[in-house]
Amino acid sequence: RFFMENRVSGSKVGRVFWVFKSGNYLNVVKTMFLMNLKIFLWSLLLFIPGIIKSYQYYMIPYILAENPGIDSKRAFELSKEMTDGEKFDIFWLGLSFIGWILLGTLACGIGVLFVEPYIQATFAELYQVMRDKVHNSGFSDYSELPGFFSE
Repeated sequence: RFFMENRVSGSKVGRVFWVFKSGNYLNVVKTMFLMNLKIFLWSLLLFIPGIIKSYQYYMIPYILAENPGIDSKRAFELSKEMTDGEKFDIFWLGLSFIGWILLGTLACGIGVLFVEPYIQATFAELYQVMRDKVHNSGFSDYSELPGFFSE
C-alpha cells in the first residue's frame, strides 16, 4: 500500500502497518495463506505448474492492499483476470532486475537495500496497469478496487 500511495502523493512510512488498523487483518492473512497453499499444492504436481500459478496469483497482495475486505474467491478471480496473457511479461520484468540485484550484492548485500524499493515501486506500477485493464474490460469497477489515497 505504501508504494501505491506514493505513486499518487507522498505517503508516510507508517502506512506499512495500515492493514492492522483496517480491521480486515484476518481476511488478508486467510487470503494470503490460501494463495500460498494453492501455489504449494500446484507445485506438488510438477515444478512448472507451481511457477505458473505463482504468476497467476501475483496481484493478490496488491488487491488486498487496495481492498483488504475483498472476498478471497474474488481476489483470486481478479488476479487471474489481471494476469491473463501477461504471466511471461511479469516473469521477464522480474528477470530484468537480476543485474541490479547482483550489483547490489557486490557491496556485501547492502546495495540490495537500495535496489529492493525500486523493484517494489516497479511492480506497484505494473499493478496499476493491470488494475486499469480489468476496469476497462468491465470485469471490475471502482467500488471494488477504488484506488489508493493517502489519508
